[in-house]
Amino acid sequence: MAVTILILAVVGYLLGSINASIVVSRIFMGYDIRTKGSGNAGLTNSFRCMGAKPTLFVLVGDIAKAVIASVIGGMLMGPLGTLIAGSGAIIGHMFPLYFRFKGGKGILVGGTMICVFDWRIFCIVIAVFFVLVGITKWVSLGSIAATSLVPFLTLYFYRNDPTLLPMAIILFVMAAAVVYMHRANIVRIAHGKENKFSLHSGEKK
Repeated sequence: MAVTILILAVVGYLLGSINASIVVSRIFMGYDIRTKGSGNAGLTNSFRCMGAKPTLFVLVGDIAKAVIASVIGGMLMGPLGTLIAGSGAIIGHMFPLYFRFKGGKGILVGGTMICVFDWRIFCIVIAVFFVLVGITKWVSLGSIAATSLVPFLTLYFYRNDPTLLPMAIILFVMAAAVVYMHRANIVRIAHGKENKFSLHSGEKK
């Protein structure tokens, strides 16, 4: 089992390290997305800087790598395997091996992992995300709140599952990692200076 866990974590990490926003920005725009906007190699900054069409490729790419990792994990080890491989993909997205370990914040990849893991938890957290973003226009706040709910919802829905403890540990660690990646956003939210989401991209191409 230990070997399988290691393989899933490594495969997930290598898949997660294929950061779609960096690849797409270089191909479509001729620059590295990490040099623009917030400097984050993620979906929100991609939309703000590149607009809708290139960001669609980012969306598809990051969802695809998370789905592949999570499904492989689930096939080999069930729900726990989904979380092991999916979490590897999140870490890869945050600290990509192929791009000097500077990537995104893992929200889209993490959300996809949860969707594969348990549709009930996904539906609850995505609803919380959209409600908070709709009210505040702060994507970061919705992301932090939704992510923080995941471990607690897992404790509820999987309270009789024999693998609950390792699943809970993984999810609490991942939630803490996501919150840590948003530390600058938290400071800006506290001061009311966080960027508000708009359906209009920020840069003209």
